[in-house]
Amino acid sequence: MSFTKKRPTFLRFLFTVFIGLIASGGILMMVQQFYQTALEKSALREPFFILAGISALLIALFLLFPANKPFRLFKWLWRLVIMAVLVALVWGIGGFYIAQNDVLYFPGRREVNAEAFLEGEPDVEAIKIQNAEGVTYQGYFWKTTAEQAGLILYFGGNGELASGRITELKRIQAAQLLTGYHFMMVDYPGYGQSAGEPTEKSILDMAQLAYDYAVKREDVRADRIVLAGWSLGSGPAAKLAADNQAAGLILMSPFFNGTEMVKSHLQQEFKVTGLARTVSSLFVRNKYPNDQYAKTSPATMKTLVLGAKQDTMIPYEQAEHLAALYPNAEFVLLEGPHYAPWTEAKSHQAIAQFLLSLQTP
Repeated sequence: MSFTKKRPTFLRFLFTVFIGLIASGGILMMVQQFYQTALEKSALREPFFILAGISALLIALFLLFPANKPFRLFKWLWRLVIMAVLVALVWGIGGFYIAQNDVLYFPGRREVNAEAFLEGEPDVEAIKIQNAEGVTYQGYFWKTTAEQAGLILYFGGNGELASGRITELKRIQAAQLLTGYHFMMVDYPGYGQSAGEPTEKSILDMAQLAYDYAVKREDVRADRIVLAGWSLGSGPAAKLAADNQAAGLILMSPFFNGTEMVKSHLQQEFKVTGLARTVSSLFVRNKYPNDQYAKTSPATMKTLVLGAKQDTMIPYEQAEHLAALYPNAEFVLLEGPHYAPWTEAKSHQAIAQFLLSLQTP
């Protein structure tokens, strides 16, 4: 077997495939090291194995057909350059596409202590809803009063679980903040005790199921359901507000849309700027078009948007620009970081006043 032969042979095919597998395996190991260090997750799973297979095949195809005279060396070098660029694009674009869900979603977590605490709370009910395929989602319903009342249907941030959020609300005695409203949160697919896998579609579908469930509860006033979402949760909250007749909408540290969220994260976390940042926005996986939802929301729906000056995850300008698209919105700028809407007194006061205004004819 020789690389100078003018036609490919079976032995040459086997050899080039072997070289492709070795090279792609080495790339996969480097990706795995980065994943473990940066994300504390493993890249040794099916999506990355597929990328490795594609790059191995690409390398094998470039090496399979020998370069001929004249300028054989120059042709080989030029071929290797093209091959390296294409392999880099496969791993760069493919890896970026896969990694977006790994950065955005944190399935598999449980807060066992919080779950145990809520089991002993008589005013908290564990709820389950099921989609048409039989996938079950689990959450909690906090009944803040024995009477029929409005409801805050809340969607959490990145990695937030229903058990932890409601436990924290009870710890700070938030019933006064929620006067006149029950509180409900369902875990995203794959989170807590919810089945399924988190994707933009599965989360939005689950959100609609949660809303449909809430409307049918006898202890909930269907005309006084307030949708709320923090960070990632602003996506499903904004989508529901655009598709349903909610009494109000509260967006806490929201992003303008999925593309702007990714671009901001690339700049803040990885210092990606300029053309690379612009090109990467073309391959955003989770679109979450909050800006489009805002434009199609009912004009009469009151909206409260909370941004935070020191937010390094989602710059407050995104919240401010999003608020400007809602026809009946109030924008409140807080002083703290990303979680300021849950911790600052100014935020609590704004939320309490907003909820009170919805109860006033």
